[in-house]
Amino acid sequence: MKLTSQQLIEIVVAFCVYFGVAYALNTFLPARFRAQARYGTVAVGIALFFYGLHRYIDEHARAVDLTKVLIALGAALCVFYEAQREGMRRPIAERWKRFVGVALGVAAIVSYFNGFRFGYPKYYHRWDQFHYYMGAKYFPEMGYDGLYKCALIAQDELGLVTYTNEDTGRQVRLDMAKEVRHPDKKIRNLGGDNLLLPASEVLAHPEVCSPNAAPKEGAPVPAEARAHFTPERWEMFKRDVQFFRTSSDKTYWEDMQKDHGYNPPPVWTIMGKFWADLHPASTTYLQFLASFDILYLLGMFAAIYWAFGWRVFSVAAIFWGCQASAPFYWTGGAFLRQDWLFFLVLSACLIRKRYYKLAGASMVYAGLLRIFPGLAVIGWLTVAGIYIARHKRMARTHVQVLIGGVLAAAVLIPASIAVSGKDSYRQFYEHTLEVHDQTPLTNHMGLRVLIAHKPGTGVESGRMKYTKDTKLVDPFEVWKRMRNERYAKYRWVAYAVIAASFAAFVYVCRRIRSLWVAQCLGQVFIILLSQLTCYYYSFMILCAPLTRLKRQIEVPLFGLAALSQFIWMASYWNDDKYTALTAVSLAFCYYLLCVFSGKPMPWERRREPETAAVGDEGDQATSKA
Repeated sequence: MKLTSQQLIEIVVAFCVYFGVAYALNTFLPARFRAQARYGTVAVGIALFFYGLHRYIDEHARAVDLTKVLIALGAALCVFYEAQREGMRRPIAERWKRFVGVALGVAAIVSYFNGFRFGYPKYYHRWDQFHYYMGAKYFPEMGYDGLYKCALIAQDELGLVTYTNEDTGRQVRLDMAKEVRHPDKKIRNLGGDNLLLPASEVLAHPEVCSPNAAPKEGAPVPAEARAHFTPERWEMFKRDVQFFRTSSDKTYWEDMQKDHGYNPPPVWTIMGKFWADLHPASTTYLQFLASFDILYLLGMFAAIYWAFGWRVFSVAAIFWGCQASAPFYWTGGAFLRQDWLFFLVLSACLIRKRYYKLAGASMVYAGLLRIFPGLAVIGWLTVAGIYIARHKRMARTHVQVLIGGVLAAAVLIPASIAVSGKDSYRQFYEHTLEVHDQTPLTNHMGLRVLIAHKPGTGVESGRMKYTKDTKLVDPFEVWKRMRNERYAKYRWVAYAVIAASFAAFVYVCRRIRSLWVAQCLGQVFIILLSQLTCYYYSFMILCAPLTRLKRQIEVPLFGLAALSQFIWMASYWNDDKYTALTAVSLAFCYYLLCVFSGKPMPWERRREPETAAVGDEGDQATSKA
């Protein structure tokens, strides 16, 4: 980065003006308005900072990553300074701690959104919305396996189209049939081996999607493999395909169909199909759909503030905004991709506020939206099981949670079957759990990734760096095969780690009565029992509520966020990068178990008074031995 003398002058003048105005407001405004003025100046300062990054720094993305590191480390320094002042018996006023904490939290949230340089033109994620908008809207016709095949056949039927480019206003002609019939055209074989296959194999049988196509003579197609589209729905589908193709460049569009299809459980399809059916695909409508996740995220942070206070809110915002495993890049501007996170966090907040039935319903909804969030319920079940073993009955609060969860399932599962079809759960199991979950992805995280990754050099290591082969139809075919073979060989190690972890978890939970604490600690089982794409690791925001009881977690949590950014920036190959991120995430979860085990950590001089007592109704999480 090289700044001209004029740019340096602009920056210096901006700093002087900003701090001059801030000082004047804090000095001369009436006292009753000063608090609002301080928060206003912080908001303006954050906006000016990211505007400066956008204006003066070429590598904006790297600058934002470094900003995240600075925010996380700055938050850690603030905690150290707070402890130093308390040790000097000159504690910082609560209002100033709240002011700095909330300001850093807001800065971290803005950093998550890349300083408002979203990376997706017009703020909607074409790639993601193609899968989720189209997959939900046409699920009755395509199921889980038909999206790429039917999009290919629709393009072939559309042929030569003329459209207006939204950015330039110019008329453009595009021969879609010629494009899909190019000999190098490939799509993911969702209904088969999940590898890439030539488009020509799909185009040879257009009758599997198009109601206008007839089977070739001598090549009858079984009735179950014929098109499920009505002519009207097929024309609607073709119009939506045309929109997504013409709003994307050729390479981006082709890469979309090498992804892994539409994968959410049937319960997600309830709301996904409802909203997708309301309007044809268009820029304005997809922007509207992208706004839902912003509301969910705002709601999540509002719930944390409501249930745990400003300090936990600040810690949660700083960690979530600065960590590298689940950045904006993957799901920003997408369609209902943060709903599960909202309901997972909300369930902990509701438990904290003693809305037990609603908490049970919220947890069940989160689990039915994405399956893996339900693994955190192991924490609830462990605490409930220990209580039953001790008292030979269920606690009243546990019964209320169970009632809420059962009622939610009783409503959601039948509703999802009505929307998605009676075979939807069988299809989901076969496509997502039997095929998709067994296909290694380059951005997967989880214990299975740790077991399947072999450090070393050369092809025998199985790393992407040495096994990627562009001569194959699927360049990662060898990598995927070696990944699966290594995990199959060492699966017993995974089972041993899971068993030992569960034993340690039960040992810790013998002293825990609070369900929300057990839920937050139970996130370790999401890492141990599921193989997830990296952007789902936003669930680790559940670490933040634990700082309500254990302040010593704050600095390590900020350190985890900063360390994840260093791993992100230092690693090039995805398998190395996400294996390392999995390792540090799992290690941190084990650290949390150690902190809540009741035994002081080696570097702790004494046990803090706040950790000594307990009650499942209050903030404290451990019982007297």
